[in-house]
Amino acid sequence: MKMIMALIEPQKLPEVRQALYDIGVQGMTVSSAMGCSRDDGFKESYRGVDVDMYLFKKVRLEIAVSDDRVEPVVEAICRSARMELQRNHGMVFIYELCDAVQVTGERGVSVL
Repeated sequence: MKMIMALIEPQKLPEVRQALYDIGVQGMTVSSAMGCSRDDGFKESYRGVDVDMYLFKKVRLEIAVSDDRVEPVVEAICRSARMELQRNHGMVFIYELCDAVQVTGERGVSVL
């Protein structure tokens, strides 16, 4: 089993969610996040004061899948999260998932 964690632009969430639904993935956790990348950020004026902007709003998706579903899920996320005219579209991380346990006591891939 694997845990796929993706950080995407908030406005791309509906497209990513639909792409995942289209390949049969409906279970996911979605949360707000902020982050910075290797870019230096930019300066913005707020009420007449220059402010360094280096933390950007992102959406964090967490999806637990069986090993054979990893590539289709990653491809769906990458295809649907890509944005025109922007360098940093987001990131996808894949973690090894040791086990999954439902609160009823059921374990393993079947609970996904």
